[in-house]
Amino acid sequence: MKTLSIAPEQLLTILLGKPVTLRIDYTGLLLLASEKNKQRNLPSEMAACIIYIDNHQITFVSLVHPFKVHAHFDIFQTDDDHIHREPYNWFGPQSLVIEKKLKDFSMSYDGPLNSDDNIPREFIPDNIAEPVILSDKYWQDYTQFVNDPDHSFAAQIKPMFKQQ
Repeated sequence: MKTLSIAPEQLLTILLGKPVTLRIDYTGLLLLASEKNKQRNLPSEMAACIIYIDNHQITFVSLVHPFKVHAHFDIFQTDDDHIHREPYNWFGPQSLVIEKKLKDFSMSYDGPLNSDDNIPREFIPDNIAEPVILSDKYWQDYTQFVNDPDHSFAAQIKPMFKQQ
């Protein structure tokens, strides 16, 4: 897939669903990645999403699971085998709905708890737990690309389920 490295602030703006204009003469699908940078709490050389661009205007298509992309100064090719689309945009409102479903289930749950005083995974319906597990995996992998010298960013990422 054709790929473009952009400033991480611009990339995060796109992931949050806000409008951005890209000054490139290209029409079609593009994988966007963050440029190499050392800015605290921002991703560096990370593939992030697929967009459609036409006449400098972009349409968000899909978040992708983070992976390493070496920055280039122009459009370049990335092997499609590395690209795995996420079923949800973890930066968007869908993630809030998923968290709310788990919270609502937890509030009404009156069954047994595990030794950590949490609801055992096997008692949580798959339609609630599976998106949360995907979110946990996404954020754990995302932190590997964030400039985080003191690990304060990673410390804020608390998985809802323990990795097995």
